[in-house]
Amino acid sequence: MKRRIVYTGILALLVGMASQAQATRLGIHGGFSNSGDIEDSELGYGGQLELPVNPFFSVEFAVTQFGDEIKGKDGATLDQDLTSIGLSAVFRGPLGPLGPLGQQLEGYTLLGANYNTFDIEKMDADDAVGFHFGAGLNLPIAYNMELFTEYRYTFLETEWETELSTMEEDYNYDFGVAKLGLNFLF
Repeated sequence: MKRRIVYTGILALLVGMASQAQATRLGIHGGFSNSGDIEDSELGYGGQLELPVNPFFSVEFAVTQFGDEIKGKDGATLDQDLTSIGLSAVFRGPLGPLGPLGQQLEGYTLLGANYNTFDIEKMDADDAVGFHFGAGLNLPIAYNMELFTEYRYTFLETEWETELSTMEEDYNYDFGVAKLGLNFLF
């Protein structure tokens, strides 16, 4: 119940801030993890909602899910699914016209916190809060649509326990995610 009240309050705050700003972005993306402690990433997917506060600053809520195959020292592998739910401060700025049609290329940086859940066979991993930073580019393709590409790196520490042992261990589990997606502007 407390969680629902907190989520409702955050949503109301974000909607209130968005009413004072330029354009809201709602989008979908594909993602691939290619660095950090990810060993063998599969393609992932997700979505995001970005609510602007002013022309240069906005708040983003994003969810990304992807899979990974963990290889043990004995050669055994475990499949895991990782879902990352993030809240970010986004700082935007124009980079200038691009191409003969003069589309306005826009760059941005972001930083924030994310809640990460793991689904791993034969292991119990605690959900954990991590911190991330990233950068990206937006390219308008129509009046209310834009393509974007982004790279986001997450620093995370979690606790894992296997079914084979009652011993719990802390792990640093850092990962980067490259995204390619489409935003709709409202």
